[in-house]
Amino acid sequence: MIVDSHIHIGESLALNTYISPEFIVRQMEESGVDYCFIFPFPSYGEVYGSEWILEICREYKEFYPVYYVTLKFEPPPDDFVALKWHWVGGISDSASNYDTLKNEKLPDFLKKVIEMDLPIIFEEELEFTSLFVEKFEEVKLIIPHLGLLGGNPLNFLREFRDKENVYFDTSLASGSTVKIFVDEIGDDRIIYGTDIPFGRMKWEVEKIKALKIDEKSKKKILSENIRGLCGI
Repeated sequence: MIVDSHIHIGESLALNTYISPEFIVRQMEESGVDYCFIFPFPSYGEVYGSEWILEICREYKEFYPVYYVTLKFEPPPDDFVALKWHWVGGISDSASNYDTLKNEKLPDFLKKVIEMDLPIIFEEELEFTSLFVEKFEEVKLIIPHLGLLGGNPLNFLREFRDKENVYFDTSLASGSTVKIFVDEIGDDRIIYGTDIPFGRMKWEVEKIKALKIDEKSKKKILSENIRGLCGI
């Protein structure tokens, strides 16, 4: 079994494109992926709302819904398997807003997330991420791209090497960098992802299969780690 933990779906204002469920399914068939975690693009994360993504997942049983976090900090419904945090209150892909960490709604929101035992796919710059982990140490985070959009992946590796609640997804990272992470922190905290439409599923799967690690480790990265983390 292969589970892709990082897939965008729907409309993107920045890219002027629409990623349909059928487009994702075609890539799954091409690459041998069985299930996908899906969530909207940043430009439509709040516009679509949670019911939209749930409706898609009811129709496409190979999809799992990921809840998009906004400054409203409303807890997700029970049907979600994870959350997506993308520069909340800041500038997408660019600058974190440190006042977000002081938002009075945030502690209660995260308390509920902890109670639900859901991980957050978390994208912010390194310093913000470090402060978040220090402040909310019980929250489980998955850092996409091994930290590539938030800084230097190797800096993320050094910062969170010993943080057992911090995981990393492999989307868009080079195979050599993925191997460094596996060598440094083992195979339990590395999770396969694609980041469609920025990555192609087949290439991202083949990248993991080509790693010079044992088959047991590849199975963990391709499905077992994310399934265990999300209880699926």
